[in-house]
Formats: sequence, structure tokens, C-alpha cells
Amino acid sequence: MNRHNLVGARSLMPNWEFPDDVDASRQLLDLLERLQNIFEEVQKGEFNLSQFDLFSKDTRQAFETHPWGLFRVFLDQRVFEPSIASSSLHVALLSYLYARSQSWRSPQIDLMVRAALLHDVGMLFLPTSLSSIDGNIAAKDKASFEAHPLVAMELVKKWGESFESTQVALQHHEHWNGGGYPAKLSGSKIHAWAAIVSVCFGFVTEVTNPANRNSLVGHEVVKSLIQDQNLRFKASVVKDFVKSIGLHPPGSILLLSDGSIVRVIAVNETNVMRPRVRILIDKLGVLFRDDGGPLLELSDSSTLFIARPVDLEDLIPDGNVKNQR
Repeated sequence: MNRHNLVGARSLMPNWEFPDDVDASRQLLDLLERLQNIFEEVQKGEFNLSQFDLFSKDTRQAFETHPWGLFRVFLDQRVFEPSIASSSLHVALLSYLYARSQSWRSPQIDLMVRAALLHDVGMLFLPTSLSSIDGNIAAKDKASFEAHPLVAMELVKKWGESFESTQVALQHHEHWNGGGYPAKLSGSKIHAWAAIVSVCFGFVTEVTNPANRNSLVGHEVVKSLIQDQNLRFKASVVKDFVKSIGLHPPGSILLLSDGSIVRVIAVNETNVMRPRVRILIDKLGVLFRDDGGPLLELSDSSTLFIARPVDLEDLIPDGNVKNQR
């Protein structure tokens, strides 16, 4: 496997380096390469259960060790190119964050991670012309494309995965209002885990859309999910999902009320509007490179608040700020 096929070097903020995320980037790359190899074996008609058991265990461990670092790297879109493997890995990360925020027990979280990793394996058997994950499918190919969840369900069932995994594989493209596929299920007819993975999949699809490549993407996609409540997604799942990643997800760039510019480091699950942030440019215009600025808990301040999200590259296109520290 050629790693260069999996990674695009272009960060959304090329003038800024974030050393805290280097290890996360390396971890995500290693996991992605391993999952790609597993999927290549699946395409050959082979599935090594012990190999997947070890991979899912290591994936869960990575998620526990560095969840927000992995998320920030994903949001910055450094791990490329969009593929079934990368989408599945990111959906698994978001599903893990959701389950953790809901205080699920460890065995349930393990099963959810496995279900998310395998949710789209049916896509592996589509012709190349249909295996694009951008959603642009010609009308004549729609029926074939929309059958891939049935293939996924049969595979995970054959491999002895959980009932929940079969339902996630089968129903993750169903919409809350009945407009999805393959069975046009609606409302409570959609399995609870499938409704969760559907939201996570929707977030990943929008973040990795090339049209959304800027540092506003996290907040913009969250707003899009909220707008799709009770249409594509179950409202209560969207609410809990936003709680798990924040209204301004980790990696987002924000302008604060005192004029400073910060990057969101982690979520405050008790108040999605008061995340943990690190200063990039302080209120005096002093720039802190290499993610070396002060760390702030916005929940500890009664005077600072978020003014708005910003695209750092638009704000400072050349990365030049007069005062640096």
C-alpha cells in the first residue's frame, strides 16, 4: 500500500503547524492503512476475523488515547484521499465520541465501533463508476447503488457480527422522514444505532466535500445537521451528537469578544458554547506559532465569549502577523 495514495499533504491552514496533532496524524494514517488493507482482502472474498478483531481493538484504544487530536486532524482534512476506508474510520471515530458522551458501557462502545467500521462494506463491491462517495449517481445507476446496504448487511451477518451491526449496515442511508434507502423506512422503524451512524456519516460526508474546504467547515456542517432534524436525521440524535462534538468542534478557529483568535482544542460537554481553546493570536495581535499559545477554559471566564467562527486563511492569507512570540 502506497501511503501517498492515502494522504494529501495540503492542510487547510498551511501557514500554521500544530505539533500537538502530529502523533494523532500518524495514528490516523496507520489505522487508515490497516483498514484499507482489510477492505482489499474483503474485495477478494476474504475476511480474517482475528485480524479485524485486533484492528477494532487498536482503533478503540487510539480513540480513547487521543480522541480530540484525531478529530482535529480529520477536521483539518489532512488525511486523504476520500475513500470508503477513510470515511468508515472517521464515522467510527464520531460514533465513538457519541457513545462516550452518552456514557455507554464499554462493551456497547466496542460493538458500535465495529459496526461503524463495517457499515459501508457493500460499497466495496460496486463498479468503480459507482463507488464514488460524493453522492453524484446517475439515474440509470440509482437502483444498483441503493442496493449496496443489502450487500453490507449480508456480509456482516455472514461474518458473525452483532445484530446491531447488521442493522447499521442495512439502514444507515434511511432518512427520518422516509426519503432514504433501501427500504424507505421512517421514524422509529429505523434502528437506533443506524440513526446514530446516519448522523455521523452525514457529518463526515460534508466535512470531506471539497467544496467545504475551509476552517469554518465544522461549525457550518453542525448547522446543516441541525437544519436536517426530523427530515434526514432524528432530532434527539442530532442534539446529542452536537453535545458530543460541540457547536464549534475541535479544530475550529474562533474570534473571541476581546479580539483574540483561538483554536478549539476540546469539547466542554456541559456547555457546547464554552469549549477549551488555545490562543493563536492574542488581543494585542501577538501570534503564537506551533500551537504554543495559552490554553483557556472558556467555561472559567465570565467576560469572554465567542464572537464568531473565522477562516484563518482568509483572515491572514500569507500567515504574516507583525508581532510573533
